Amino acid sequence: MAFGSFCKAFVLWIAGVSFVWAASAGEKVVLYGDENYAPYSYVENGQFKGMYVDILEKAAEKLKPAYDVSLQPVPWKRGLADLEFGSSFALFPPGLKRERTYIDRYSVPIYRETVVVFCNDAVMSKPRTRFPEDFSGLTVGVNLGFLLSDRLMQAAKAGTVKTESAKNNDANLKKLASHRIDCFASDRAAALHATRQLEGYFAGSGFKLQEAVELSGEDTFIGYSVKNNPAYKADFIAKMDAALETMKRNGQLAKIVAEYLR
Repeated sequence: MAFGSFCKAFVLWIAGVSFVWAASAGEKVVLYGDENYAPYSYVENGQFKGMYVDILEKAAEKLKPAYDVSLQPVPWKRGLADLEFGSSFALFPPGLKRERTYIDRYSVPIYRETVVVFCNDAVMSKPRTRFPEDFSGLTVGVNLGFLLSDRLMQAAKAGTVKTESAKNNDANLKKLASHRIDCFASDRAAALHATRQLEGYFAGSGFKLQEAVELSGEDTFIGYSVKNNPAYKADFIAKMDAALETMKRNGQLAKIVAEYLR
């Protein structure tokens, strides 16, 4: 083989290897998630974990080799600011709030978060299925800074129920177990997660979290920045949506959710 032909063949071989490597590596995409939103997305012992992290990691596997997706934690307010300024591509899990005009696209819903009322055993000795009619005169614990459902706010304003704040889920669950409050309004998954974390504290007490009624629900999504528009944006969103829908149809998503609601 002539030297010129050898050089040409070598260059073509290098180009081919580079193309195969680039194709197999895929586009690198970072999805940022709330770092302090247990059990949905949170950092524990340096590991990013939670229901949404598990769901999106499974969905990301279905996008290979076209996309190499990584999930990274971020403080929520900074995550929203990064979306607004366009320094990040996507963030999970915002609800659908039209005032956030810096989000131009939302994924298909990942999950529907629900606010429910849990009550102690004395209160649950009779059916409590209608809110607020079946809760008249009761004290409902809430977390400081927790966005109350409209139904609970209206009932509290009307004086049908009384609300009492504590600093977090742990504090309210302890108050519920000791009958210092009658009921506790919280996100369902968050309350179940906190109860599992307190198993040692409740051991031997016979305390069991008892759900009375659902107050409200909100779908959650991946939100995409209006100012961050890589060439692959539309394709990525379509493929991620398809992956999430497939997980809903084949039961993968429900299986992950069930692990957090047990």
